[in-house]
Amino acid sequence: MIPSMRIAYVGLAVSGALLLAACGSTSSGTSSTAASAASSTTSGATGSADVFSSWTSGSESAALQSLFDATKSANPNLELVNAAVAGGAGVNSKQVLATRLAAGDVPESWKTNPGSELGDFVKQGVVADLTGLYASEGWDKVVPKELIDSMSYDGKTYAALTGVHRANVLWYNKPLVEGAGVTVPATITFANFATIAAQLQSKGITPLCLGDKDTWTAAQLLEEIVVGEIGADSWNRLMDGTLSWSDPKVVQAVTDFNTALTWTNKDHKSLDWTGAVSGLADGTCAFNLMGDWAYGELTTKHHKVDGTDFGYTIIGDPNTFVTVSDAFVQGVGSKNPAGAVAFLKALMTPEGQIAFNKLKGSAPVRSDVDLSQLGVYQQGAAKTLADGVKVASLVHGQAPVPAADSAALANNVAALEASGDAAAFCAAMAKAFKSNAG
Repeated sequence: MIPSMRIAYVGLAVSGALLLAACGSTSSGTSSTAASAASSTTSGATGSADVFSSWTSGSESAALQSLFDATKSANPNLELVNAAVAGGAGVNSKQVLATRLAAGDVPESWKTNPGSELGDFVKQGVVADLTGLYASEGWDKVVPKELIDSMSYDGKTYAALTGVHRANVLWYNKPLVEGAGVTVPATITFANFATIAAQLQSKGITPLCLGDKDTWTAAQLLEEIVVGEIGADSWNRLMDGTLSWSDPKVVQAVTDFNTALTWTNKDHKSLDWTGAVSGLADGTCAFNLMGDWAYGELTTKHHKVDGTDFGYTIIGDPNTFVTVSDAFVQGVGSKNPAGAVAFLKALMTPEGQIAFNKLKGSAPVRSDVDLSQLGVYQQGAAKTLADGVKVASLVHGQAPVPAADSAALANNVAALEASGDAAAFCAAMAKAFKSNAG
């Protein structure tokens, strides 16, 4: 247990100079070079090591495998066990992990997110302090301080980031939309989106792909509509309590979310997020609001081409970047701590970062990687991460608020979908934020 823990989350305000300097790097970025680089920096661990996550979709599995390959090449006598647990939007994996930790069956490494989730593990004393590893490997020199701060508590760093995802991206099937005579601008207002939706419906096209079998996807749709309409500053004020959820601007944005639900596919409650992305790829619907893990799914699983088969736009300010970061930790009390360290070192090499993020769709966290090896979308996202305004996602537990606030959003979105009462939703959220603030 760690007394007086203070969460040092600062919204991932990444220095533009740091990430943009990466564009001039000469690093190469294939899976084989990732393995080679890992060989030079990772000691030869042996035995078996569990890597635990909820990553089971096509792009997620491929990206994770790239890290396994790099680790294995550097540590040929180490067996990495993919202990991923599918289903429940990550809820199933969290339950299994909690059971394992309670029983003392500690995985060598597992995936988590900066914010309240990582903070809970730190409070429990089940994750190792990686501050010394950051210093010995030079990560503290190439990972922007703001990102390190997002994983630090009382001056100690507890996780290694694989990448940073952008949550507020509106993807669209380019041939389908253009075939309907619709032009999609680089950034749109909700009113623009409503006009486009009406045009598509008039031609018998379902405007919006949604897969909310798991409620978080609907909650993310709502979050990004709210962020897009009220702006980053007002969203941050919602999070710190200086703006009420019952503010008329927020109520209007929630009302617009209700409108957006009328544009969705009829089978949305039977699909998860990957099903919605598949619908977009197949052309059964036109748009999908999803984080850029959808980019990895479109390019890796569906073999779609950026700019030819699909496009993307942003609701509201295109310089707003809603952050969702993935990280891995070293478990305290595992059977093979050296195996965990070997895995973390491999994922943090420049080549490992490129190989992973190229498949996953996120932006690398190191400032010394060659971004030209990434797709056009990812290069633009990395630039926005560097230069734009960062907003922490409440849906994904990244916002600097109690975990109960994220849970309240999920519960209240489910009620909102059933009732359509925007005012009641906003009143419930205002009450939850006030209650959870103590």
